[in-house]
Amino acid sequence: MLVVVFVSCCNGKQTRATKTNALLTRGPSKKAIAEWNGQKYSMFIHFGLYSVPAGIWKEEKVTRGYSEQIRAHGNISREEFRELAKEFNPTRWNADSVALLAKKAGMKSIVITSKHHDGFAMYHTKYSDFNIVDATPYKKDILKELAAACEKHGLKFGVYFSLIDWDFPQALPISTHNSDSIPPAHHQLNLNQVEELMTGYGPVSEIWFDMGKPSLQQSRELVAMVRKYQPDCLVSGRIWNDQGDFAVMGDNASPDFRMGTLWQTPASMFDETWGYRSWQERGDARDKALEKLRALINIVSNGGNYLLNIGPKGDGSILAFEQEVLLAIGQWLKIHREAIYDTKPAPLPEQEWGVLTYKPGKLFLFFPYGPPEGPIILKGMRSGIRSARLLAQPSITITVDDSNVAPALKIQGLDIKDMLPVIVVEYEGELEHIPPGVITATEDGNLILSPDNAIKYHSYSGADYYSTQPTVVRMEWNVQGLQEHVRNLMFQYFPPDRARPLQLSVNGEKVTIWLEGRAKSGSREILGLKVLDLPFQPDVLNRVTLSLSDDANPHKDMGLRNCMIRLY
Repeated sequence: MLVVVFVSCCNGKQTRATKTNALLTRGPSKKAIAEWNGQKYSMFIHFGLYSVPAGIWKEEKVTRGYSEQIRAHGNISREEFRELAKEFNPTRWNADSVALLAKKAGMKSIVITSKHHDGFAMYHTKYSDFNIVDATPYKKDILKELAAACEKHGLKFGVYFSLIDWDFPQALPISTHNSDSIPPAHHQLNLNQVEELMTGYGPVSEIWFDMGKPSLQQSRELVAMVRKYQPDCLVSGRIWNDQGDFAVMGDNASPDFRMGTLWQTPASMFDETWGYRSWQERGDARDKALEKLRALINIVSNGGNYLLNIGPKGDGSILAFEQEVLLAIGQWLKIHREAIYDTKPAPLPEQEWGVLTYKPGKLFLFFPYGPPEGPIILKGMRSGIRSARLLAQPSITITVDDSNVAPALKIQGLDIKDMLPVIVVEYEGELEHIPPGVITATEDGNLILSPDNAIKYHSYSGADYYSTQPTVVRMEWNVQGLQEHVRNLMFQYFPPDRARPLQLSVNGEKVTIWLEGRAKSGSREILGLKVLDLPFQPDVLNRVTLSLSDDANPHKDMGLRNCMIRLY
């Protein structure tokens, strides 16, 4: 009997681990990923019990930190904060109006705070009485209302969920950094509440985890819970430990380098707060719209998605200022929509005059601070141009001069009335271009590729908000001027901690190469690896790429700071 009990116990553990692993392999479908990535612009809503004090506690402005974290920054006790629930009656909340505002603003989905750090749930959870149905006069489930409104008006629906909970007695106490580990009982609460969110509100397009410092196993179990019920729901990178489907930038931040994974920038209307703050200085709505529109264009041109926040008041109403900002952006998007949605970063080099997006057959040229005086040079463009026009003013004549190496556009009768002008360039056939950073072999045919002359593509990796760092997930070299005899390469590298397989691609032909690790080889010297008979071609542009061959973790760093590729 002892043997039977022992085997049963072990099998139970293995079954749980096996189930978790099996669920983790069921990532979102290609369709779901494409739809999420094509959205480009969505609404974030920070709405909760913190909206009642609105940045003020005991008649004093709480100037430290974001207002949605007023319980911590205002030194409010659990008992005092719970009392606020009796005042929370957002009768001016109208889910249909919010969904229609998002739609008019050009947003494709809405992500709302289901539970922030204070532990107050904006939905009817059975695992705590500290929720909008049981603890407030409102008595209605905000998430159910919004999920139904999103479905009605053709928007995707997503939820934010804080991994820390200042109300739960078995969680760690409030800290100044919000990056706390998750005790077992708290982790179980998180699992239970995520299960509620994944089963009670229809299709969920994304779940936006935030803060905390879960273990790898805890992150994996939360993702598995999402996959179990909503396999097409994308998980934010703030689940940590490289378990998310998309990387999340810091608040209001965008990368100044190329990204190689799905990514998103969360943006607040004001840098100082996300939740409603009654005493916030708001300024001019048109200036704010232009500021956020420039951020949207910068992010989309680099392949990211923009998640712009509003903070409803405690009565549920949306500020007139925030509505005005969103509607101004929406009016611009109504005219320029094809330049934003379902676009990709243009493969051309960086342009001095602005940024670009791309669709087959079309390039979209953005001028965040207005078109330059004189010709607009399309550096790196080699395709023949069929036409060029301003999206907002197609009657304005734009001539194309392609007599030089790079075509130049000239705008005649320039009278730009648009808030932010966009030119669409239609070209012939496939996009022919010179990519950035082309490397030319010397006359004797010698060529060395290294991280220093590579185009690097990045993601983010880490265990919490403060440890997350940019990673290099792919390196690329574009090589020209090779001699006829060049067919092979010598890959020289300093051995990483562990052996790892890399995927090497030459002109689209892929091969897996194995790097020895220090742990096995014991070597701390430069090692060499020959790869023979590769499809290099003389007198044309050759593309060489290097990435981890296992794509299960798209955020993991390649770990190749010290390597060199010699072509021969």
